Amino acid sequence: MDASHVARRVAGRALRTPQVQRLRQWLQPVDGPPSSAGGGEESLRIELSVVRSELEALQDLWDRRLPLLAPPTFDDLTEQLDDVRSPPLDRLEVDESALSDDQRQWREQGYVLKRGLVPDHLLDAYWERRLRLDRPHGWSSTAPYMHVPEVLHLAVHRPLLDVIDSLIGEPMAVSLNLTGVVSTERNWHQDDYLNPPDVRGWYAAAWFAVGDIDPASGPFQFVPGSHRWPVLRRDRVRQFLTAEERNSPQWPRYTERFLDEILEAEIARRQAPVETFLGEKGDVLIWHSRLVHRGSLASVPGTVRRSFISHYTGVHHWPGSHEVGVTTSGGRYMKVDIPLDE
Repeated sequence: MDASHVARRVAGRALRTPQVQRLRQWLQPVDGPPSSAGGGEESLRIELSVVRSELEALQDLWDRRLPLLAPPTFDDLTEQLDDVRSPPLDRLEVDESALSDDQRQWREQGYVLKRGLVPDHLLDAYWERRLRLDRPHGWSSTAPYMHVPEVLHLAVHRPLLDVIDSLIGEPMAVSLNLTGVVSTERNWHQDDYLNPPDVRGWYAAAWFAVGDIDPASGPFQFVPGSHRWPVLRRDRVRQFLTAEERNSPQWPRYTERFLDEILEAEIARRQAPVETFLGEKGDVLIWHSRLVHRGSLASVPGTVRRSFISHYTGVHHWPGSHEVGVTTSGGRYMKVDIPLDE
């Protein structure tokens, strides 16, 4: 088999990938089917580099035509994930008779609420430390647990980790914190699309009531059962950003201009109920990475929301190489090199 034939086969496989097929499908209403790579005698001189060149050309065409296309739909941005690499409780076939109450709630509703789970001494120590920082949105670092003991001890409270481990099906480690004392006001979204694609639901988040939550502060809201909806996927969502936005570290913020409206419409279409979490001190709400949720707008802007948010990743599903730290109490955390910037 000569080199040109091999190259053509490789190129053909690459041009049948889901990314390319979606681009072609989305572009078709504007341009019709894009032409194939090369043709006639020219195709015989194809080299392996044509794979990248064709994809780059198609992406360039997409970016030039994007302003002419209709806004994306919920179906454009989501897909149904198969069971093969999903956490056990997300699979279609589960022996529900063997599940705990928490696991059954997680499977059916996508969240678990644990009342009074965290003791006052952990909450008070964190709050005292947090008050020294005069920033409403908290530390700019996404991993203050690497630098602030009060953050780490709260995030890896062992009874909480035990619950999260049982919901996901593998040891979980803290990987991100949000330390604002005002609502994020981040509108409807699922967390899964913000992660690298291989995380695939081996992920959870927890919302701690550090004190009783003021209803005027912009409480956490969520849509029970929405973790069973089709899942927002990172590559699909980012395709509807400009090239500059797509390559920006702030790309999730840019997606809000169409995600907000799309998810509002999907909630309305399904007539799905929205719940508001008004926790009391010590309560923790744990939510699924695919649960549709938001930080609501504060009815009285600037009202303090005594909360702490922590995210957790399965130790076997963190992308790339990593090291897991363990506290003396057995709490796990992903070791990352992110400055505190206090």
